[in-house]
Amino acid sequence: MLARAGALWLRRGGRPTPTTRSAFSLVVEGDLDNTRATKFSEDVHFLGGILGDVLEKQKPGILPAVTRLREPALVWRDSGIEQAEKERAFKELCKDVSRMSPEMLRDVTRACGHFLALANIAESRDATRTLRQLYFTEEDSSSSGKFASDALPAKIDSCAGTLDAILKEGVPPAKIFQILTQQRVEIVFTAHPTEVNRMEHLSKHRYVSELLAKREAMQGGTATTFEKMQNERAIRRAVSAMWGSDVLRRSKPTPQVEAQEGLAVVQTSLWDAVPGFLRRLDSVLGAKCQQRLPLDATPMVFASWMGGDRDGNPNVTSKITREVVAMQRRQAALLYLRELNALRVELSVHECTQAVRALPGAEGASEPYKVVVQGLIARLRATVAWAEAELQKLGAPADSRPLALMISSSEVVLRAPESAKPMLAVEDLTAPLQAMHESLVACGYEELADGALVDLIRRVGAFGLQFAPLDLRQESTRHARAVDALCKIAGVHGYLSWTENDKVDFLTKELSSGRPLLRRGAWERLGELGAQPEELEVLQTAALVAELPQGSLGAYVISQATAASDVLAVELLMAEAGAVRPLRVAPLFETLDDLNNAPATLRQLFTTPGYAERAGRKQEVMVGYSDSAKDAGRIAAMWAQYESQEKMLEVARECGFEISFFHGKGGTVGRGGNPEVYKAILAHPQGTIDGRFRVTEQGEMISRNFGDIESAERSMDIFTAAVLRDQFLQRPQPTQEWRNAMAAMSNVSCDFYRSVVRGEPKFVPYFRSATPELELGSLNVGSRPAKRNPKGGVESLRAIPWIFAWAQTRLNLPAWLGIGKALEGALEKGSGPVDRETLVAMYKEWPWFHTTVDLIEMLMAKSDRTIAAHYDERLVADKDLLELGALLRKRFEVTEQSLLTISGHKAPADDYPDLQRSLKARAHYIDVLNVIQVEALARLRAAEAAGATSGFDYNTLRDALLLTINGIATGMRNSG
Repeated sequence: MLARAGALWLRRGGRPTPTTRSAFSLVVEGDLDNTRATKFSEDVHFLGGILGDVLEKQKPGILPAVTRLREPALVWRDSGIEQAEKERAFKELCKDVSRMSPEMLRDVTRACGHFLALANIAESRDATRTLRQLYFTEEDSSSSGKFASDALPAKIDSCAGTLDAILKEGVPPAKIFQILTQQRVEIVFTAHPTEVNRMEHLSKHRYVSELLAKREAMQGGTATTFEKMQNERAIRRAVSAMWGSDVLRRSKPTPQVEAQEGLAVVQTSLWDAVPGFLRRLDSVLGAKCQQRLPLDATPMVFASWMGGDRDGNPNVTSKITREVVAMQRRQAALLYLRELNALRVELSVHECTQAVRALPGAEGASEPYKVVVQGLIARLRATVAWAEAELQKLGAPADSRPLALMISSSEVVLRAPESAKPMLAVEDLTAPLQAMHESLVACGYEELADGALVDLIRRVGAFGLQFAPLDLRQESTRHARAVDALCKIAGVHGYLSWTENDKVDFLTKELSSGRPLLRRGAWERLGELGAQPEELEVLQTAALVAELPQGSLGAYVISQATAASDVLAVELLMAEAGAVRPLRVAPLFETLDDLNNAPATLRQLFTTPGYAERAGRKQEVMVGYSDSAKDAGRIAAMWAQYESQEKMLEVARECGFEISFFHGKGGTVGRGGNPEVYKAILAHPQGTIDGRFRVTEQGEMISRNFGDIESAERSMDIFTAAVLRDQFLQRPQPTQEWRNAMAAMSNVSCDFYRSVVRGEPKFVPYFRSATPELELGSLNVGSRPAKRNPKGGVESLRAIPWIFAWAQTRLNLPAWLGIGKALEGALEKGSGPVDRETLVAMYKEWPWFHTTVDLIEMLMAKSDRTIAAHYDERLVADKDLLELGALLRKRFEVTEQSLLTISGHKAPADDYPDLQRSLKARAHYIDVLNVIQVEALARLRAAEAAGATSGFDYNTLRDALLLTINGIATGMRNSG
């Protein structure tokens, strides 16, 4: 297909003949079977055609312009055309873009961005279609009774396939059942600003996906022509609305809006996906292990940082956290009201056990279940009223409150009886629901009990009354200053200057004394007594632990933790605030030094008098992935994370503690995530998961993995399967030779990485010239500043803009810088710290190293040195900076060659055909967006240098630039 397009372009002398229908289509090639390729192509052609029709009506000149740019881009990507012709095509593309007006640049970018979003929808439908086929490959899918083993796909990274693998190893079904029903995966949604799409557009994308699935279902012949026409018209309306809407955020979201939008997936997909997945898991478990999933089993739960993460974000205050808690409780209550209203109609049975009769109002009632449900409805109405009152007291603006949900009966939204109390403890909901379920089963109504009631019980187990409990997060030095403020008020001075041992001794004494540091009544007068605003805010945050309803908060995470006193300080703050049930405190070790020192830090903490009793001999530790990589480079950070977890586990076992790790991977590859979730989990050091896996999910990965019911169910299946498999899998352990090799490579890699990022004086000027880092702030994708320290350099830049900026230029430098230096021994004997034979053996025999190499290859497959060079050519004027850019691209080449030598692949990630197909299919559109981005950056910077920063052209160019950032992130399906 590419060759034909290239030949046609060349015959025209490099000038395409614009057509409307050729503007939007993908290059589908690879090893797809014919049926799959045909359906995927049909979906893309259908959606692209609709977008083309919309543009013909709204912006007639856009389609020819898109076609004019697309054709040379196709030629440039065609491996069957000579290099000279390819280079001529790329120059022609750049020339065409340079002739376009700001308005045309903006509109072409909008069109390409929308098409890439539609292509993503078609690709997701294709993945779902392929997955569905695996449901029918299970040999014993005709399981007897009410259980079916084909409820989940027959894949190794599914619970069905994993159960088969474990059973084949001779593990008794009862043992598997015990392990599975006790394990837990917790997904923590974070507000990291990488979701470039506005929530309104994500909703439209989801709607188009649902309509596309319905369209496919109609192809079987049962749908009428009228129904098919209505379906197509609905898709046309949705695409038209996409085009007519503003893609860009015109102002930064508040933390409240961030929380509301970020947790929209709970309402739109997870609310139904959780009980749906657990029903499937129950069926598979029943078919393969002959036991049902207990109602109180919670293999998947959720938490959030949105509204609780104040690290470097002055916009998140104690008041904001209170507001978000009230918002989420109101949302949860409204959703439960909807479910209970339907349940009230369903449970009209009069037979019940004495346990149900003993529930409030049920004694003597002819329909006891209905009476019990009505009582729960009354309390949840009171909960909504309580949340509204809290929001009013906090002065919450109307737009920060959750939208009222559609509830099927007007009776549900009536004012609650005066006697009804708000439901603030989750047990008040679970206990009566469980009692009703047990009663129905005992009275012979097992089928009725197994319906909506079971789904509701499982929702409560996953979401509680808070939807997703908020973690609190703050930076360690802020806690130290708050403790110092308390000490000064109490007449104790110099805390900040004390040694670590002195701090630990003082904090231990205070925590063990049984009396507060401050006199009675002093806490309420902290401001009057001299606490400064920053310290006062930290102290007011600690007070949340004592004052918010139980279950509102999760963990207290200490970012940039370095010492045992960091944990003890937070304990003291919560104790002084009067917390009866203090939160578990999780130190976050982020930098290379902190990870290396973490085992010693934990040993001091665990052996501190009184700590084991207060902590219940349990400890959560958060491991930072993106910040450690920004500090030391990818290889050094990954090895430090691996070794640190091993050693922390060893310390915990020696001290009699149960340790669980919280992985701050962020979701995207650039921030430590891995799209191959199953393999990534199984590559963790032996024993470090042990049935508990807590991980962050952020930005565009939330909508990608949990944005619709099918994706959410599949994601939960993969996580659950991997954590189950981990507990029965004995991994090959790294030999001492391999450990020595990793240590040597880490040192070489870290030294080289830091010599460039920190030691090279030209690096920061180059970074800011060759990437859109300075312009990313205008995207308004998050509530917090891009830097912890506004005056700092790269070291103070958050990991997200650091990674995002390099992803835009397609160099993806943070993913590989320093790795080539560590692996040079694969190319030439004696040139690197480790020889080729050792590296190849490590790749073949050590899952962790294999996964690491494959992960870096995947990032390199998404990279393009030629595109990165184009940024330099247009945006970097200084000769020395250009030389640095050329050197970095040379290092990219060395890294790529080293990785391929080790893996034996011909091209990066060539063993992932779906990834290769996806990248090839859309590359020419992303290339066009990159060229437009460079043009927009060059013009904007020239205008700013001339002081011409106003007017239609400037503002339109700025929009064009921001739209390219959106479009490239959408096309690459990640922001780093």
